[in-house]
Amino acid sequence: MAAEHWILAVDIGTTAMKMGVFTFKDHKLVLKADFSQNYSIHTYNNGQFSDIDQQKWKRAFMAGCKHLASFTDNIDAVSLSGTTPGLSAMDQNGEALYPAILMLDRRSGTEARHIIDTIGLETLLATTGNMPVPGGCSLAGILWLKKNQPDIFNKTACFGHSNTYIAKWLTGKFAIDPSSASLSALYNTVTNDKQWNADIAGESGIEVEKLPVILPAYGSPGRVLPDVARLTGLTKQPAVLIGGNDAVLAAWSAGIREPGDIINVNGTCEICLVCLPDCLASVEYNVRNHIEEGRWLTLYVMNAGGKAYEWFRNLFCSEKTDRQFFEQFLPSAILEWLEKDSRVRYTPYLLGSRYSTRLLYAAFENLTAETTREEMAAAVTRGLCEYQRKHLSLIAGHLPLKKRIHITGGALSEAIIEAKKKWMWNGEYRYVEQSSLLGAAMLWERHLNESRTVM
Repeated sequence: MAAEHWILAVDIGTTAMKMGVFTFKDHKLVLKADFSQNYSIHTYNNGQFSDIDQQKWKRAFMAGCKHLASFTDNIDAVSLSGTTPGLSAMDQNGEALYPAILMLDRRSGTEARHIIDTIGLETLLATTGNMPVPGGCSLAGILWLKKNQPDIFNKTACFGHSNTYIAKWLTGKFAIDPSSASLSALYNTVTNDKQWNADIAGESGIEVEKLPVILPAYGSPGRVLPDVARLTGLTKQPAVLIGGNDAVLAAWSAGIREPGDIINVNGTCEICLVCLPDCLASVEYNVRNHIEEGRWLTLYVMNAGGKAYEWFRNLFCSEKTDRQFFEQFLPSAILEWLEKDSRVRYTPYLLGSRYSTRLLYAAFENLTAETTREEMAAAVTRGLCEYQRKHLSLIAGHLPLKKRIHITGGALSEAIIEAKKKWMWNGEYRYVEQSSLLGAAMLWERHLNESRTVM
């Protein structure tokens, strides 16, 4: 009879941590319990800086273990999913020396430009698969620390991402995975050889020894340390799987494996990912390594997706609760203007752009004295949809796209899906729930299979 395994999947999100306890038996995963806790990020300097105290990640993890205490004795594996970059400078003990620099951050524009000028855009695209941009490039953040916080740079034992930080705390080992490393401008994304690019690191003045070991997503840097096991209730000292980027795991769990498969992720950010048979690098979007070997994923991010709706509610509908806004006002506004001819347009760069080294701004156009907040809310939705349509149209010029579009995330409603069909991409939208957590949990079977192969 097949053994039953218990997996704790952990998603270190931009504004919340989600945790789920899954059982795995006979190739089936069953969610037994879950937990979610929000935390605030720190956005300051006129929106240019955006980071988070990593202790918030630890506290949320501890709160989750407390909430799930009736299951923690059974856990055989902890599998990580995380926001990236989430650049963390850590000392040799894994303690954070500076807040984690998030993908929303725009402070390192000068450094991103310097990387392009020094290494060359053609070389970067041919090796790392991505154009360095502030926030979306670890190397740019590292160089910003080197210039502006030299004491911290010199004290740093390892530069990693959110899963690196949590894995080090849990196991005592620094590690990262290809999907997270692929936006560092230091990883060989095109060949996916699990090696840092020593030439780019050396030319940038970064010691490769200050970068974590690269493991496949299903790889484990070790087991939970005894003192952490006592603290968290993970008494079996389970193996920790390094996991991967939350959007990539969401795509994997939804079955995005074949060229032309599409998933649209709707959270704080809105992301479209398309599965590629080759690393089709471009300055117009990011490319991440897939969980599957021989596959890549485009990553086209609108920094302010769900965040744009939160901003709109706070500014224009502050008398409404979140529920009133998202379940009544917004769907009604979208449906009212879905077939009407509105001249109002929304440019969606409320939190800048990952694909520009200069700061871009959001804007409403063609407002009149008769413009209502309903029409403006519908324009926000249309602006977000048309932004993603640009990417899908671009990729469709290189390979056929599938008709079915997988869709996930909290910032959704039937009205928004109808808007996507009209303004983003006409297709069959299939909703997938809790996909980042599920993707993390799915790594356990791959880990077991690989372990048996090695044995």
